[in-house]
Amino acid sequence: MELLALDEDSLMEIFSYFCFNELLVLSSVCKRFLHLCQRHLRKIRNFELDYRSVAGRENYPEYLRNVFTSLGPTLEAFRFSGGYIMDETLKQLIVDSVAAHCTNLRHLTINYTILNEQQLRSLAVLLETLVHLDLGRCDLTDESLGEFLQSRPLKLHTLAIPGNTNLLGAFFKNWTTAYDLEQLDLSYCFSLNVQEMDEFLKHHAKRLRAVDVTGSLWLQRNKDIFGKDGRTITMGTNLPVLEYYKAG
Repeated sequence: MELLALDEDSLMEIFSYFCFNELLVLSSVCKRFLHLCQRHLRKIRNFELDYRSVAGRENYPEYLRNVFTSLGPTLEAFRFSGGYIMDETLKQLIVDSVAAHCTNLRHLTINYTILNEQQLRSLAVLLETLVHLDLGRCDLTDESLGEFLQSRPLKLHTLAIPGNTNLLGAFFKNWTTAYDLEQLDLSYCFSLNVQEMDEFLKHHAKRLRAVDVTGSLWLQRNKDIFGKDGRTITMGTNLPVLEYYKAG
């Protein structure tokens, strides 16, 4: 009896014994295999991309295309940490792939990866579905972050941008889309002037209930800003912690 003569339930049982990377390879055999592999792969909702495993592949563009084509439409959370000296072509390909395929993403975490204006513009399309965004230590500037946050209506409940030492706080001036924002992590943004947040807190972030400004050099001078005008904003955040599938 030939393999393709088996019914779909039997084939699904056989395919359940293959690992992640084997399923990606099998998905390119034929349309029926593609369908079966995607049924398995799309059970993965939270996915972490291992930069080292991708960078070591000679055919990484094809590998990434298979990953995001197979997982992207049903992913709810994606996490990636590339390092400050990662290959720019690979970084751009990952950013573009996430933006193009992860159309239902709710949680996005990119850490220790320098993101320029072009890459943030690519990611901006995801703001229409994201409820949690973590861009910690991504070398963000007030200009690039401000343009990014203003580019789309936001559904964000939590925003974490810790360790972006170039941020001064000017991005708060034109950020008028933070209607649903509940938690904001600004820890270790050492140059951040929290006074820049005054009008933002008063007019545009009325649901904000927790903020982390640990390490701000301006905090002691303006430490009362978070209790001003009857605000009840607590110090310290409790950001969501998810479990991620990480392909070997």
